[in-house]
This record gives sequence, C-alpha cells and structure tokens, in this order.
Amino acid sequence: MGIDNNQLVARYFDRKADHGAFFTALEAYLDDELGKLYATLNDTFADTLTLSVDDAIAQAHQAGAKIDDPAAEEIATINYLFKELASRGLWLQSPDMTEPNTIIAKLNFGNRRTYY
Repeated sequence: MGIDNNQLVARYFDRKADHGAFFTALEAYLDDELGKLYATLNDTFADTLTLSVDDAIAQAHQAGAKIDDPAAEEIATINYLFKELASRGLWLQSPDMTEPNTIIAKLNFGNRRTYY
C-alpha cells in the first residue's frame, strides 16, 4: 500500500507544528488585515481584502519567527493564508488572476464555494 493523502497531510501538519510561532504570526497578520476591512465597512462598501505574502512573512520575521528555507517559507505562507481565508468563508480569487505573492479575497455574498 502506498502513501495516501491522509499521510501526506499528517506529515504537513507535523511540520507546521514544528514552526508554530511562524504560523501564529501569520494568524496575527491575517487578523489585523481582516480587522482593517471590518473597520472600513463602518464607512464604505468595501468588499475586497488584498494580502501581501511578503508583508505576512515580514511580520512573522519581526515577531522573531521564520522558516529557514525561503521557498518553503513562501509556500507555507501562501498555503496558510488560502486555507484560513477559505475556512473563514471568504471567496478567493484565482492566483493566476493576481500579481505574484498577492492574495485577493472578497466577501462571499453568494455563499458560493470559497476557492477559485
């Protein structure tokens, strides 16, 4: 029997647990950005959240957290932000329709699937 998705995901989450401080910093970045959008909705009809992967990584570094391999750090950040935004119900714009290292999420008025 070969390796299946459950084993791959378990290994991924084990690695994520090894870098808990990094992901905690990413969560703080995401919460800050969502908080800004929420505050903006007091005065405007804003419906879009634009996240910078580079800014998220920089905030993690400022918090003293990092992953040693920059490519792995970027992949982990993108995966985390996409997963978190989807789990919070926002609609995610396809990465091939955005600038590199930019994630765009929109309010999900139609309750449609949350990913591209």
